[in-house]
Amino acid sequence: MSLFIEHQQLTVRPFTAEDKQDFIQLVQHPLCMKYSITGILSEQQANDCFDTLLNNKKHKMYAIQCVKSGFVIGCTGLQDCFIDDQIEPSFILRLLPDFHDHQDLLPTLSLLVEQLLIVYQLPELQTVISQKNQLNMQLMSALNFQKTKEVTCRGIASYLYKRGL
Repeated sequence: MSLFIEHQQLTVRPFTAEDKQDFIQLVQHPLCMKYSITGILSEQQANDCFDTLLNNKKHKMYAIQCVKSGFVIGCTGLQDCFIDDQIEPSFILRLLPDFHDHQDLLPTLSLLVEQLLIVYQLPELQTVISQKNQLNMQLMSALNFQKTKEVTCRGIASYLYKRGL
């Protein structure tokens, strides 16, 4: 399954093989991955992760791209997440720090969340956010995700957020 969203200056679209370098730069950017449960990925880990994402038949990752420049500013989508219970799937968002305040980010992600729920026929979306990641916690609240409980994810104190249709 795949989707495509465009809202004024931002596009959310499936990654293609040509996006590999952009993806590697994202997951190796120290501020982009600061609160990630994986931390910064090595080049080999990033390569392997990208190849796995392209071949994943269950969930998809999407590029967040600036329409005018064509620059990939982040990635989003669904992945499996394991904490106390398996959270499947989990909404993920990795964004270059300069773009957290982009004027079209919230409306674009709002459309994306709605489409993910519909396309993947999910009763709800869940996401795990580090307790130190204030920007993503604010963004999840703005996207109508509700903080449901404290969790520990790979040793990192986090919150579980949920959002239904």
